Amino acid sequence: MNFNKNKILFFLFSIMSINVFSQNASKIFYSYLLELNNPSFAGLTEISHLSLVSNQTYDLNKRSYGYENFVGSYFFEENNFFLGSKISSTHFSDIGLNSMSLDISYTHKLKLNDQFFVKNIILYPFITASYSFPIRLKDVLLEDELLSGSPSLDPLYQLNNTIGYLDFNAGFLVKNDKFMLGVTINNLRQANTATDEENVARVSRSGDFVFGYQKEFDRFGLFAMASYFHRPAINKEITFSSFRLDQEIMFNSFSFNLFEEFNMNTFQSGLRNIGISLRYKLEEFDFGIGYRSPLGTNSFNNENSFEAFFRYNFDFLGFLSNRRWEDDSYW
Repeated sequence: MNFNKNKILFFLFSIMSINVFSQNASKIFYSYLLELNNPSFAGLTEISHLSLVSNQTYDLNKRSYGYENFVGSYFFEENNFFLGSKISSTHFSDIGLNSMSLDISYTHKLKLNDQFFVKNIILYPFITASYSFPIRLKDVLLEDELLSGSPSLDPLYQLNNTIGYLDFNAGFLVKNDKFMLGVTINNLRQANTATDEENVARVSRSGDFVFGYQKEFDRFGLFAMASYFHRPAINKEITFSSFRLDQEIMFNSFSFNLFEEFNMNTFQSGLRNIGISLRYKLEEFDFGIGYRSPLGTNSFNNENSFEAFFRYNFDFLGFLSNRRWEDDSYW
């Protein structure tokens, strides 16, 4: 197997490690589907729902990968808690690298005393149990495997020897009628994915920090959000951190979002991607399409992404709103 192929596989596995070993934040509709990373954001609207998200990404070398997420949340209003679930899958087209995970989460609603910080503060702590299935390389024959007929000695072949693992995530959402703050810590258990008892391959912890603000005017509403993501890596000397800004304008049932993604990692620092998304709401149904484009031609910065989502809400406001979430007094 030549050096270039090794480099390609290493890069793809690096991306896969971020997706599998932590919650994937690089969603076009991330600002709207915050529950994909932090289940406590079900408390932002307190509306039970089922959502399906599908993404397809292409790079300049015509390689592609994609992911699908099916996420749901149900609010037990009388008991002040939410139960959530998520099924995620990721796949790469050219080498058959794929993964899948299943999450179950519990979120509790706690209304704090008005003496805390400011009035009408609500806290939503959560805990998630996440099971990640083994990573697999399919339909790939490495060079030494072809020549010898024996299992490859290439380190990447060990991808086929990883095991499934159970881990836990925890965090919270705090909100009032104008501001919200979310914190997530992933991979609390730091599970060992190695099958060889003599070796240790632990999943690194990662974290997400989100701060948002909304403002309603007579004919439209504005929502702004800043997010920071710290991601684990294969090598401790390599870092994968990023920062994202979202600016959304809302006109009753229609909204338009513009976002910018910044890298702060070993391979690249600075503005990496820009993207847009459109969302339309029709009573209990939400629909959306989005596009993300890279800036520059760096090998770690050449992905064009398309994303679509569908959401069914078990309840809806019953009136037109230019806000991302309503004051708790409404409910």
